[in-house]
Amino acid sequence: MRTTGSRSGAGRVAVAIGLAFAASASAGCGGGGCKCGGDWGPYEPEDVPADLAPDLPTDVPADAPNDALPATPGGLPLSLPFAYVRPDVGTPLADAEVTAFTKTITGFWRRVDYFTWAAETGAGVDASTGLPDWLIWWQDFDAVKAGDTVTFQANAGGGSHNNAGPTGRVLTSALSGYLMSGDPAMRVLVEQYARSVTACMKGFVFDENDPVDWLIARNVTGPTQAFTLPSGRKKAVRYDAWHIDAAAWNADRFEYAHNPTWGDVWVTNKRSKDDMPYWFRMAAWLPYVIELAPDASVRAAATEAYGLLQKSARDIVDSGWQIRTKDATGTVFTPEGHDLASFASYIDLMPDAECDARLTIALLGYGDTRDVDCGSGQGSPYDDIAGSTNYFNYNIVTHFHELAILFALTTGHAQAARALLDGLVTRIARYRDPASGEAGQTQPYFARDIAVWLMRGAAVGLPLTSDEARLVQKFHVQSVTGYDAFPNWNLWSPSVADGTYNCDGGFRPPDPADGIAIDDVATLLEYCWSPFRNPAGARFIDCDVVRDPTRWGL
Repeated sequence: MRTTGSRSGAGRVAVAIGLAFAASASAGCGGGGCKCGGDWGPYEPEDVPADLAPDLPTDVPADAPNDALPATPGGLPLSLPFAYVRPDVGTPLADAEVTAFTKTITGFWRRVDYFTWAAETGAGVDASTGLPDWLIWWQDFDAVKAGDTVTFQANAGGGSHNNAGPTGRVLTSALSGYLMSGDPAMRVLVEQYARSVTACMKGFVFDENDPVDWLIARNVTGPTQAFTLPSGRKKAVRYDAWHIDAAAWNADRFEYAHNPTWGDVWVTNKRSKDDMPYWFRMAAWLPYVIELAPDASVRAAATEAYGLLQKSARDIVDSGWQIRTKDATGTVFTPEGHDLASFASYIDLMPDAECDARLTIALLGYGDTRDVDCGSGQGSPYDDIAGSTNYFNYNIVTHFHELAILFALTTGHAQAARALLDGLVTRIARYRDPASGEAGQTQPYFARDIAVWLMRGAAVGLPLTSDEARLVQKFHVQSVTGYDAFPNWNLWSPSVADGTYNCDGGFRPPDPADGIAIDDVATLLEYCWSPFRNPAGARFIDCDVVRDPTRWGL
């Protein structure tokens, strides 16, 4: 099913579908002054200089269980199923540099109490309401401080349509740290964020007669609440600004007054593919949480979320690679006229368009490829057009490529994982090659985003070169420098004046072009926990320290 595209071929089809790309890539970003974030691009073999192309062994094991490989008692893999090496490039990091970097990043996590902060500045439904509780990392929210109380409230100018992005990123970091350390703040966040995944599906049930509990809403909101946090801080949550009907090409909002789980809720429909890679990445690790988490409540939350996500993935496969949704009456339908909810809009023109996404969804839903073969996972003219039309697409494409590797590894498809890993090496080389003509190179966030993709790639078997490891370190150090100057980590502090603080520079620090975004800044926990971390990669952080929060910053 895989074809090799060319940049000239991409040019021939760009006119036909360019406007559709532009529309779908901006779907659901919302307003309210909070950034949606994003990025991406494509490849052609001749664009990659020979000295940057992969130099790798050719022994690829068959896609069959290997009893000699380490695994959990339940059979989940605990190592790469093949050796994978790359020639090193750059100056190796000295032990002192690794130690200093580890102290810098873990010291920051400790100073701001990162996971407690994420929980306290999130919102959902609190247990004090008597309803099932959950938390999410909202976009398009404001925090209003008045005396000793901070109220987190929906901003009328936005709709937080792509909240799976930050929520999924932080959840992946939290579950990784929790599985390594059992840290109580991470445990709370894993449980509460996992329940928010469930809420976006069970909250999207019209009434007790609606049997479909696996379709995913963009978001679900509940009642006004006021309560006291475990820290003793007073907090309130208000969704009033979003409790009003709204309609747009990419999302509608309406009331489900008889939801069986939460009663009266407001839902936003037409879940798009823009931020789904982040939930799917978290979903790849949930089986490990289900089997290995020490707390029964965490295992229960992970089990429910994972089961519903599997059902949702199967629905996408069985519906012709479409993300179905519901209307105000609870009727299921498929959004049409644009590709915001489709992974198959362009395959007639480009058979390999969005192949990595389809492979990921098939492996999540069914554990097999459903005959989707993506080869190296890159080279499609789709990538070229998507990246050059809207920079946000770089994140979608690149993350689905890395996700396809991850799911191939967790589901025992070693040959597919190996081929996709080869393709990731080529993709990153192209992104970094000044002569490649990559559209993303004109964007201020591109180098920072490459560092993030490298970091996530390293968690799925990519062995970083010394030069790449230094790039990862560089952007983390720069982000910590900027974040240390942010004055509002604790809105409840007497030093913070009463007033309204938005989510981009107000109660959260702004997204820096020269540093790792705040919802990505703990992703190194995933790298250190991952069973697929490659020992052939350059050492750039002390994972023994990362695994033990009592040693952070020391």
